[in-house]
Amino acid sequence: MKMRINKKYVFFGIIALICLIGVFKIFISPLSLKDKSVEVEVKHAYNPESNIKYVVFGDKKDVLIDRKNLDTNKIGDYEIIYKYKNKDYPVTISVVDTTPPSFNVKEITIENRVKLDPKELVKDVKDASKTTVSFKEDYNFDDVGDYEVEVVVSDVYENSTSKNTIVHVIEDNKGPEIKNVSAIDVVVGGDESWEKDVIIKDDHDPNPKLILEKGDFNPNKEGKYFVTYKAVDRAGNISIVKREVNVVKAIGTTSESEEKIVYLTFDDGPSSNTKKILDILDKYDAKATFFVTGNNKQYNYLIKTAHDKGHTIGLHTYTHDYAKVYKSKYSYFDDLHKLENMLKGIIGYSPKYIRFPGGSSNTISSAYKKGIMTYLTKEVQNRGYQYYDWNCDSTDASGNNVAVGKLVENATNCSENNINILFHDTDAKDTTVEALPKIIKYYKQRGYVFRAIDNNSFAPHHGVNN
Repeated sequence: MKMRINKKYVFFGIIALICLIGVFKIFISPLSLKDKSVEVEVKHAYNPESNIKYVVFGDKKDVLIDRKNLDTNKIGDYEIIYKYKNKDYPVTISVVDTTPPSFNVKEITIENRVKLDPKELVKDVKDASKTTVSFKEDYNFDDVGDYEVEVVVSDVYENSTSKNTIVHVIEDNKGPEIKNVSAIDVVVGGDESWEKDVIIKDDHDPNPKLILEKGDFNPNKEGKYFVTYKAVDRAGNISIVKREVNVVKAIGTTSESEEKIVYLTFDDGPSSNTKKILDILDKYDAKATFFVTGNNKQYNYLIKTAHDKGHTIGLHTYTHDYAKVYKSKYSYFDDLHKLENMLKGIIGYSPKYIRFPGGSSNTISSAYKKGIMTYLTKEVQNRGYQYYDWNCDSTDASGNNVAVGKLVENATNCSENNINILFHDTDAKDTTVEALPKIIKYYKQRGYVFRAIDNNSFAPHHGVNN
């Protein structure tokens, strides 16, 4: 009897268990997720596996997750799919921005009456989206003193952070300084790049405005004109400077004349050899051109001597320092103007004849400024100068004490109508002095005359390589 009852209980127990399993399968999901909607902070990593609560009859690693549409770097709602036992479990991931910006503030000093941009007071701004900077309230900085201000940085999702800092307001009644406004020559019909070569600097305003008033200036008519530069800083202070602009005819020509002419040209002087060269030129009634520098001032009196004897003085830059003169257009012209001012004190005026260190075809300038020679060869002519390369090279620059015979051979191996010969006038060029009489006699025997460069002379130009 008892055995029958036990079997009966076992039977009903099995039936109950089967029913419970069925109910479990019907009402209990084999995959349980913590949330069907999850918020994730933008630009933060998110691991979808962390949303799995438990897995029935399996393991978390058996769950496949389709997350290809999820982009946590962009605000928005995304759907990811959990797949388990041939069933999909969608979950919405909302990428949001609830983190306020972080930043640091700085104290600054401004002039009174300046309208201050609050951006100038913040630095190191960090946020997941674009930010704007504003003042907590309106501030007036007309009066001198120290102001405590509150700066607010907000992002596009209305998260914001505010911090306080100090603005020091000082009085400013000084206008900007206007530099590089010395008198300038420009050729008739040339471009007007000279307008922008003026430099303005202010004690406080990093970007003062520059206004050019040309008045009656006419770039197509020769004459002396005065233009006005007006500089205005953010405090309203104004500086005014007038500049003389002379519109002149272009000098020199790149076409040879029919006349047989030799232009003896000497670079780098004056030197201890200049007097010897001048004596030889006197003896053979020959004129020459000296492209001088400011490096040998003890011989500067010979520049005046050469000029008084009817020789031409040209510009070869003050320092002849490639790293300096070819650093920028400003560096080149600063150096050139220094040489011009030196020559004004010696011969009373500044010549307009130029020889570039290394010639216009030099490539060494590219080590200091790419494209500088392309700019300078055009700009010097635009400013009323002319540059002179050479079409005959004595090769005395190849070393000191080059054999006289070699110098004579190279310097007489030219047959153009207008010959511009390159020599150098330095303390070490003794053999150049020795070779000079033979070179002069050679060309005289062939009907050439020796002239100094003037406004009508042939100006040989090399091909520009930088």
